[in-house]
Amino acid sequence: MSFRNQVFKKPEFKKISDVIWEIPTSFKQGMRVPARIYATKNIVDQMDLMVYDQITNVATLPGIQKYAFCMPDGHIPFRFL
Repeated sequence: MSFRNQVFKKPEFKKISDVIWEIPTSFKQGMRVPARIYATKNIVDQMDLMVYDQITNVATLPGIQKYAFCMPDGHIPFRFL
């Protein structure tokens, strides 16, 4: 499937602190742990929707413990055509 045809949505974040935002396991089927983004609200609001998809995909991996983490420099993966 092409990323261009895929629809990404912005999650509703749970504020843990001024710089920690959590995406609950209810956001995406198969998430084993919550996803946490470490960034200011301004940075989180400017992240590409694919970042949320990527970090919640990480949260579905077998063997993951406690949380999937995304740092403030979270970005979409680079692709070479």
